[in-house]
Amino acid sequence: MDLKELIAASSLNLTDIQVSQADKYLNQILKWNKTRNLVSRNLRKNDLAEHFLDCAVLQKHLMPGSVIDLGTGSGFPGICLGIIDPNRELTLVDSNRKKTSFLIHIKNELGLNSVSIKNLRVEEIEQINETNIVCRAFKEPDALLKSLENKITKKNKIILMVSEKEPLSAQGFDIAYKESEASKILGKKRGFLEIQMS
Repeated sequence: MDLKELIAASSLNLTDIQVSQADKYLNQILKWNKTRNLVSRNLRKNDLAEHFLDCAVLQKHLMPGSVIDLGTGSGFPGICLGIIDPNRELTLVDSNRKKTSFLIHIKNELGLNSVSIKNLRVEEIEQINETNIVCRAFKEPDALLKSLENKITKKNKIILMVSEKEPLSAQGFDIAYKESEASKILGKKRGFLEIQMS
C-alpha cells in the first residue's frame, strides 16, 4: 500500500495538508539518501510509508505534554509526530550531524515550528524535562533504561517502538507491552513498550 492508502486504513485523521507534508517528507528522505546515509539504500517509498504509519500511530500512546525523540535518525518517529500533531512541542536528538542537517532542512521545508533539533549524544543530556520520551531502534531497551536512570523522574513516560513483545523487566520500572494499530494494517508484528518509574 502507498502512503495515502495506509493512512486511510488507519484511525489517523489527517488533513490533505498533513498527507501532503508526509509525502514530501518521504520524498526528501529518498532524495537526500542518495548522498547521505539516512536510511538503508534498499528502502523504497512504500517501505518508508510503512515506517511513517508505524510512527504516526504512536501518538495515541503519548501523555499530554512535550516529547523528546532520542536517536531520531532521519526523523522516525519525531518528524512524523510533528506532522500529525503540529502544536505539540517536540525535541529531536541525534549525534550524527548529517542527519541533524537533514532534520533542520525538513523542519523548515514543512514549517514544523514546534519541532527543535539537537545535535548531541544522549549521554550529554543531564536531565530530561519533556513528559514523553520516544525511541525507535536506537538502543536495546535495557541499555536505554540504564542510560536514562539519572535523567528522568516519575513524571516521564518512555515509549519504545519494538517489533514484538520483548521480555523486559527492570528494577524500579513498570513496563507494559501494547500492540500497535499498525500491526493489523501492515500484517507485521509491531508494538510499543510503555515504561514509567514505579
